Amino acid sequence: MIQYNNINFGFIILNPLRDIWAQRSTARTILRTFNCDCLCVAPKDTNKEELTQMNEFCPTIKAGNTYTDLINKGLEKTKSPWNVIVIAGTSIRAGTTKKYHYFIESEKDILFPIVDKKYEFGEGSINGLVMHRNCIKEVGKFNNEDSLELSKLVWADKAISLGYKFKAIAGVKIL
Repeated sequence: MIQYNNINFGFIILNPLRDIWAQRSTARTILRTFNCDCLCVAPKDTNKEELTQMNEFCPTIKAGNTYTDLINKGLEKTKSPWNVIVIAGTSIRAGTTKKYHYFIESEKDILFPIVDKKYEFGEGSINGLVMHRNCIKEVGKFNNEDSLELSKLVWADKAISLGYKFKAIAGVKIL
């Protein structure tokens, strides 16, 4: 029998392009729809003025310039145990996290949406990726390989050897 697990999610917004309005749009949909923590991660070349503007919508921190840097820093600094990672500009609909509740069995579950018929973690989307913050502590940080796909595959190999399960989820409402 499928069981609904009541899990409190937080959101980590990745803003690699330092797009203040995209961050604002995503943060507003999260704060309006969900009662949860929200953290934004911007690249290291974000200036003080941009950072001040970004902090008006949700707490914003700086990291490196790659997606893996942003993910690593976001999971390191988040307050929420479970986190949905989204790209700035993404619209999150009500019920988005409900789909994930059914598939989480333990802290060692990593969930990601099936997008464009891509259901393997390496080639799958990071927009909608769900991870427990402890996985970065246990598995280690994502490497800054030549490509995001290669970095994800190397990290996933280590995670699988430590007992992590990767679950591709269909029908997640992230636009």
